[in-house]
Amino acid sequence: MENIQPDEVPFLSNVGLLLTYKCTVACPHCIVKAGPHRKEEMPLELAFQWLDQIKMYRAGFIYGISLTGGEPFYNLDYLIQIADYANKLGFIVSVVSNGFWAITREKAIEVLGECSSIQLISISSDIPHQKLIPFSNVKNAVWAAKKLGKLYNVAVNTENENSTEFKNLMDDILEIADSENVNIANILPVGRAKEEIDLNSFCYSTEPSISACSMASFPIIFPNGDVIACIGPPITLPEFNPLFLGNLLKENLSDIFDRAQQNYVLHAIRILGPKMLVSLLKENGFENLLPERYIKNATCDVCYQLLSNKQICDLLNQLIEADPTFRLKIEYGRQYYLNECEMIKQ
Repeated sequence: MENIQPDEVPFLSNVGLLLTYKCTVACPHCIVKAGPHRKEEMPLELAFQWLDQIKMYRAGFIYGISLTGGEPFYNLDYLIQIADYANKLGFIVSVVSNGFWAITREKAIEVLGECSSIQLISISSDIPHQKLIPFSNVKNAVWAAKKLGKLYNVAVNTENENSTEFKNLMDDILEIADSENVNIANILPVGRAKEEIDLNSFCYSTEPSISACSMASFPIIFPNGDVIACIGPPITLPEFNPLFLGNLLKENLSDIFDRAQQNYVLHAIRILGPKMLVSLLKENGFENLLPERYIKNATCDVCYQLLSNKQICDLLNQLIEADPTFRLKIEYGRQYYLNECEMIKQ
């Protein structure tokens, strides 16, 4: 087995709810194309029903709920109702925000103070965001989180970590946040970024990223009931891709998550990274179907390029079904790396 050390993130330990596509701004790199013009919102009654199902899944197997969008703070009363309900069920509740509401320290602490059920806040702060929302808002939001004793992190997306703009922004962020509370991710040409981000700004490689993906441990539920294995680029792909887990308007959550426990493509990505899928295709003579280049060090880009191709998705399912050695690697990999015995038991 390849010498890859994945993060030990328990599968299904956290589930996301994308509450709304509405946002105060329309960032050029937004995967879900959120903005002021969007109106889709998760119905409150369905949000409560789905939270109940999440709570009942294997008698409390899931312990975290992440609320995201769009911009969850766009409708504060609605956000508070859902956060309060999740908190009463015993979940640890986190939220992702652009910080538009933190125009002053006083306003930031007032708004966060109303959200007593939210224990962690993630503030998006990258170059596209800061062209629309002042960095002072990020400073105020982080200050308020610290003052109220809430956990926080600052989420930064970039297409080039070597750019002067990015380095200057990181200097500013590290003045207000500890480095362990800063999460850096790649902007990818997906969603709105596919039209608005210059493809020449990315660094490319002929070899895919070797990293395993911890984010594939956290599925997300959309307002229309779709359940996707992560909040990354696969959310934009058709249902034929194996990271589309199901729809809660058609079946119950326990069936969807039980099936996900046996999803070999998903767990290969979690344990060994999508490069393992690239290797499987090469070993079986399908190198001609693979992308010519990948965004350097961007694991999500590998997943997106592979799983946006229906022929590749169908081939992966066929090859894995016919390859007991590959399946054993995934089954024992889950046990060895992540202490998950689900596949071994089956």
